[in-house]
Amino acid sequence: MRRARADMAPSAIFGEMGRGRLSLPWGRTVEMCWRSVKNRRGRFLLVFASIAVVVALFVSTLSHHGMLRDLRASDDVRIQAALEHAGAASNDPQSEARQSERMMLLLVLSGLLCFVGVTNTVFMSVTERYREIGTLKCLGALNSFVVRLFLLESAFIGIMGSAAGMAAGFGLAYVQMGLTVGFAAISLGTVVKVFCLAAPLAVAGGTCLALAAAVYPAMAAARMKPVDAMRVEA
Repeated sequence: MRRARADMAPSAIFGEMGRGRLSLPWGRTVEMCWRSVKNRRGRFLLVFASIAVVVALFVSTLSHHGMLRDLRASDDVRIQAALEHAGAASNDPQSEARQSERMMLLLVLSGLLCFVGVTNTVFMSVTERYREIGTLKCLGALNSFVVRLFLLESAFIGIMGSAAGMAAGFGLAYVQMGLTVGFAAISLGTVVKVFCLAAPLAVAGGTCLALAAAVYPAMAAARMKPVDAMRVEA
């Protein structure tokens, strides 16, 4: 019996001892994060939706302006006629500047709302997992591991939400432009060019937004004392 209990020491769970401290391997950390996301899918779905909406708005705006810019630079008479008929042939710098300012303001406000929503959701997740955090710290988990755990969870949601928002935003921009000038007027080169510009920015921006919103809740969870965490009723 003592032999069996010895095998269940914290070092067997958190890996090898390093400088007198215990740490969990990255593979086990990713596994724990993915299991937590699946078990709390309802709550994290709110974060997913928030990030997807913000990224979709950003990608739709960026893609629409990119396609419109390429079409205006085209020498095809039919494309220019379609733009003139849709009222999109004008290239007034002042009008473009005002429109860009309005869209930037809308994107900033949407990003702030998403930031607050993600932070609130992660805080609620921390509250629900007081006893889990306390147990992990009693077993020897470092503060850095607790921070890593919550940041990885947010990164998972950020990447998935950004990918979904990127696909939805680009599809919306393509359909909108196709209905305006005709789908035949939008060349494959224009689509690939705009997509390659928007996709990395969307995924990186959405993921960074999710990570930034989770930093403070993760730090608060890491500073929690094991005794206080275990004292909280489930």
